[in-house]
Amino acid sequence: MPAPPELTAANATHQLICQHVCRWTKTYAMPCHVLKAMPGDRVKVLVFGERHWRGREHVRRVRYVEAGRVRPVPASA
Repeated sequence: MPAPPELTAANATHQLICQHVCRWTKTYAMPCHVLKAMPGDRVKVLVFGERHWRGREHVRRVRYVEAGRVRPVPASA
């Protein structure tokens, strides 16, 4: 039986929509994998990166977020 593929930012299936609010508001998307659907319209996701900074895709953590904040990765043309 083949091993399941490693979950990385490069093969992420979804995006987590985030906002950074300071004197201004910046909306950005972080690559993620949906791990599990939770009760109460939430999902457990494995998120890669830190805010909208480039070169931080090696940072990964599990977060529990509202399902409406997660969307599938757009199909490439």
